[in-house]
Amino acid sequence: MPSNSKTEHVVKRCDCSKWKECKHPWYLDYQEGRRRYRRNLDQLIGRHCVDFADAKIEAGRAVRAWLDGRSVADLLPSDRPTLTTLLSAYRQRPGSAINDEYQVGPILRTVIDHRPFGDWPADRITREILEAYRRQRPKVAANRDLALLRAMFNWAILKGVLTATPFKVGAVAVVTLSREEARTRRLQPGEAETLHAAAGGLQDLITAALETGCRRGELLSLQWHQVRADLFLPGSKTKAKKDRRVPISSVLRAVLDRRRVDPAGDTLPPAAYVFGDEVGRQRRSIKTAWKLTLQRAKIHDLHFHDLRREAGSRWMDAGVPLSTIQRWLGHSNIAQTSTYLAATGGGDADAMAAFEAAAGRLVTRGDALSSTSRSEPSRTDTATHEKTQENTIVH
Repeated sequence: MPSNSKTEHVVKRCDCSKWKECKHPWYLDYQEGRRRYRRNLDQLIGRHCVDFADAKIEAGRAVRAWLDGRSVADLLPSDRPTLTTLLSAYRQRPGSAINDEYQVGPILRTVIDHRPFGDWPADRITREILEAYRRQRPKVAANRDLALLRAMFNWAILKGVLTATPFKVGAVAVVTLSREEARTRRLQPGEAETLHAAAGGLQDLITAALETGCRRGELLSLQWHQVRADLFLPGSKTKAKKDRRVPISSVLRAVLDRRRVDPAGDTLPPAAYVFGDEVGRQRRSIKTAWKLTLQRAKIHDLHFHDLRREAGSRWMDAGVPLSTIQRWLGHSNIAQTSTYLAATGGGDADAMAAFEAAAGRLVTRGDALSSTSRSEPSRTDTATHEKTQENTIVH
């Protein structure tokens, strides 16, 4: 950008003697050859620059964007965005369904080399930094986070914000995702009772997870105005960014009725959090409480998210249609629900008996047993028959 302006192309249209300090809007006035770029800078960037130095920086960005045929609202190669800035821009692209609470937040907060990952300049993130990040996260979470970051870097290259991705050297992939094994952990016989007995302050939250199949974040962010004839989960609070409704069972209704009042006996306001503290303040994390609960219950290898699978699997065991379970869990397709759940298989015999009855093959299980007895004679009957045949031949 030519330096042909003492004010670096920043002006004001007022008569104030100290125009650099007054509150009137900043303006951009830039000319190159016969082309002239004159805009209200405040409107252009969507805010009022706090001082003259800030205005000059934003004016420089606006001019560079104009010369490149870009929008000043977009990231520019000269911005050297941090991971936080780049992820924010990536989330704002059309069709994005990334949720801060579930994925972006942990990525930005994880500390790599003594500073939050979100503070790292995106162009300084290397393969070694990504591997250091992977080591600090659970296997499945790290896999999904790296998949998101890989897509973000590719998007940034297509947008011209970055020139390279740390996931590749030339055309060779140097950061690969780990193989994920499908998790099928369910509560074993007696574990539900043991877990509730050891839960302490988490007892109601565990009950809610088993009765609704909701995620931990969905339950911790649940407010009383969302509790109606069912639980209403707005898209802003769900992983899929879509509204969802979950029916309230009689067991959960009893829990909600009890939690609706504070220690003084007053009804909690609509904005209070259902599974917060006694006065409805939000509970941000249960990580330590969950760990201590498992230690007291002497239960191993159980994640809080496993309670969501347990809820869905119980519904399937009870004969709830898979399409209904899909809707309650908020899965995008029924195939995801089918592979996600782990039914006990205990209802297979009943299901086959119902099919056989509908097909006219038998009416009850007793009839099936009788039919089997008739078609396959016992050892005693066989021996008697053979003895009779022998006597007949002798005579």
